[in-house]
Amino acid sequence: MAWRSTASRILGAAFALAAMVPVARGQPAAGPQPALVRSFFELPVTIDRASIKLEAMEIRPRGAGPFPLAVIAHGKDGGEDKRRAQSAVGMTSRALAFARRGFVTVVAMRRGYGTSQGQYAENDGTCEATRYLDASRAGARDLVATVAAAAARPGVDRARILVVGDSVGGINALALATTPPPGVLGVVNFAGGRGGDPAEPGKVCQPDRLIEAVRSFGAAGKLPTLWIYAENDRLFSAALARQMYQSYVSPGGKATLAMLPPIGRDGHRVFMEGGAAWREPLDAFLRQHGLPTLAPAPAPAMPAGLGANGQAVFQAYLLSPLPYKAFASSGDGLTGWAASPRARDEARRAALANCQKGGRNCDVVSEVAEIEDR
Repeated sequence: MAWRSTASRILGAAFALAAMVPVARGQPAAGPQPALVRSFFELPVTIDRASIKLEAMEIRPRGAGPFPLAVIAHGKDGGEDKRRAQSAVGMTSRALAFARRGFVTVVAMRRGYGTSQGQYAENDGTCEATRYLDASRAGARDLVATVAAAAARPGVDRARILVVGDSVGGINALALATTPPPGVLGVVNFAGGRGGDPAEPGKVCQPDRLIEAVRSFGAAGKLPTLWIYAENDRLFSAALARQMYQSYVSPGGKATLAMLPPIGRDGHRVFMEGGAAWREPLDAFLRQHGLPTLAPAPAPAMPAGLGANGQAVFQAYLLSPLPYKAFASSGDGLTGWAASPRARDEARRAALANCQKGGRNCDVVSEVAEIEDR
């Protein structure tokens, strides 16, 4: 089954982006207590008979639960130094997408990533001798162990679990679906694949080997899956994504493909930047399996005095997927905004600094803080 969005583009925002627009001076109203709670910890797991600890982050709704569980598998940066520089906090916007829907959401860095213990186990091999099948299965073992440990955390409904993967994490999640842990109802694959080279857009080492690995996962798959890709993915082209999808479903794999129109400058960032475009297919998939969907939420009031351009910039500020964001004004024509995955004060400082580049004093006139850190 294939699904196509009618949206043509989506705005995205990153930390410390700024805009200069006119806005009336005002003071931000005190907001309610954040509905979500975030914590960072070491998650004890057993992988290949070894007991280790993985760097982890959890974002959950406030309250006792029980809540359904979403476990998110991250992607891969090339080279050991870059893998070790990856962190759970870098997955905040993606984890928030599911926490906002009512999931306890857990991200754990796999072996060889971030500060997690254990040896890296997902080597793809060389371009001439790829190891896509073995590498994906190794990543799936980390993911299975993470699901088991996360399901044991307080307030989790162990009978309602979703596994979500981004890029390499997406194909790992498809491998997990061949031997799913108890309670996993489905898998969401965002732009999954292996062997792409960011320096050479569209080039994938031995794509036939990648397609064959995906075919093997489809033949043994035991869970329904949702595949979300964008037409302008610079790692895995839309044509390759469709080939992988067909190879997965042809031997009996259960999958729905949502091929979205171009997302930003690189559709491979669809999970992080394309939330407005994939909301409909994701929520349809969640409803099919009795899982919560995104409820409407009131947006902060727009500051008075904004012209058409200022209103558009304020909407871009609101669309940032990050949990902390601030909009500042000088009161006489200059503004700046910023968003942060880490802290409210970081967003405020950056918004003020962006506004004050015009040489005037500024105040924060709107801000959002979605999570409380513990």
